[in-house]
Amino acid sequence: MLAHALDPLVDLMVALSFPISSVIIIGACFFFMFGKSERAWSSIMNAGLGYVLIQIMPLLLNVLKEVGGAI
Repeated sequence: MLAHALDPLVDLMVALSFPISSVIIIGACFFFMFGKSERAWSSIMNAGLGYVLIQIMPLLLNVLKEVGGAI
């Protein structure tokens, strides 16, 4: 029951993850221009990891739902 209530929120997060991570990566490029390459790489890695985790979130939620239903 709760999983169906979260579907629109999960769909929204998946849809917004690409534009938001793209903006963060573009912002990180400015850090490269200002000579702060360590902060730039950190921002790029965090944006990439966040994007990947949000994209696989529906799969993880379905696995948890199936495991919960099997108990």
